[in-house]
Amino acid sequence: MIVPHQKGAQTSEPNEKIRIAVSSIAASLALTIIKLVVGSSTNSLGILSEAMHSGLDVIAAVMTYHAVRMALRPPDTKYTYGYAKFESIASLIEIILLFAVAGWVFYEGMDRIFFKSVEPEITVFSLAIMFVSIAVDFGRSRILYKTARKYGSQALEADGLHFKTDMLTSAIVLAGLLSVLLLKIPNADAYSALIIAGLIICTSLGLGRRTLDILLDKAPKGTTARVIEVVTGLEGVKRAYDVRARKVGQETFVDMHIEVPRTFTHDKAHRVATEVEELVKKAIPSSSVLVHVDAIKTKDETILDRVRLIASETDYIKNIHSVYLSAITATPQSNENGENGRDLHLYLDVQMDGNLDLRAAHAIIDSFERQVKLEIPEITDITSHMETEVNESQVVGRENRDIDQKYTEAIRRMVLSVADVADCKNMGVTTIAGEIHITLTIMISDVGKRKVTIEDAHRIATHVQNLIIKQTGAARVIVHTEPMQERNRTDTINRPHDDERV
Repeated sequence: MIVPHQKGAQTSEPNEKIRIAVSSIAASLALTIIKLVVGSSTNSLGILSEAMHSGLDVIAAVMTYHAVRMALRPPDTKYTYGYAKFESIASLIEIILLFAVAGWVFYEGMDRIFFKSVEPEITVFSLAIMFVSIAVDFGRSRILYKTARKYGSQALEADGLHFKTDMLTSAIVLAGLLSVLLLKIPNADAYSALIIAGLIICTSLGLGRRTLDILLDKAPKGTTARVIEVVTGLEGVKRAYDVRARKVGQETFVDMHIEVPRTFTHDKAHRVATEVEELVKKAIPSSSVLVHVDAIKTKDETILDRVRLIASETDYIKNIHSVYLSAITATPQSNENGENGRDLHLYLDVQMDGNLDLRAAHAIIDSFERQVKLEIPEITDITSHMETEVNESQVVGRENRDIDQKYTEAIRRMVLSVADVADCKNMGVTTIAGEIHITLTIMISDVGKRKVTIEDAHRIATHVQNLIIKQTGAARVIVHTEPMQERNRTDTINRPHDDERV
């Protein structure tokens, strides 16, 4: 392959392909003229059919030359997939011409066999031209095939196939001439012409099928199965489907859909799609991959996930937090069938634009709550606390770094009085709109008991939070929990810490 960023590398591929195409025109033209002269002078139908075949090769080589030049153009706004299919169009025209020649050769051969007797003149020139033709065709086909494989050129491959066919048909004509000369077989030349017509048709059918496959955007064999195989089982991808692939020149274009959980953020879904693209490109060389992401509901989606999704789709709701559920005691009237159902009470804080008036904000919250109850029937009651959105460009609070040591010591002793709290640190006090907000970290010990679960940590943190609010009158307390191993446990009740003030 050509290295695209090397100096002069971008011009080597076009120059080589065009040079090979021009040399094919010259070789085909020379062989056509020689065969036509010898065939006419010797009255050999086999050589004349070969001359016609080579004449078509001249036309085909000229079309190949122009197709190669067109295919080298980069994609633009008019042809967004590039110009590579011009090579396929050129191949299709070549096939039509080949069928026309095969029809003429077949008709002339049948006419000489059944209706008129024409005895070809066998000369040294007629035999020599066939040997030369075989040698030239062999050399040209090798060069064309090699260049076609190197650059993935369909037009050059078709041209190489033409020369290979010419080599075989020339061998058949030579055999027919020798049969007439040595074995005195009547009409051997005409029979060899019929064989040539059959070979031209067979070759044209094979090339035509491949050309039509490309023009009709048939998926390359095995591509769809390979794409699905690569993507199946990838983390975050629930299903890959509607995979479409088509070949345009050397490049394979792949379009596909993947399903990801709708709880994914846009950024996470984009990362999954990018990973899918990279995997498919590795599995299918020289491919361009486009992935469409579909967000779907999954069986592992929780109730709180669904609440957050509804909030994200509700205009003017910026964020929700402090979301939790509580179970309402079941009663015989819990559902229409008289059975005790699972009724839940949803609590959450809703952040909204502070410029909204109360009536508009209340209407938005009411609409949000109705949608939640409609999509999640288990939730029968909702308590929403409206908050204004935090503006990051403004200073919303003042952090107090000169905290009274007695104040922080009192809080620490209060926290350490709670069972299972082994340490208290990283305390900070912030004043927001005249209200006190306290943050701190507590270390929870698991010495001599089972491991502390998240539920245990939440229960302890809530207890600490409520205790501080009750004793200090703080508007808000945020408690961060961390585990503490036995070797790190110390008696901190009577010993202050240096890192209390943040």
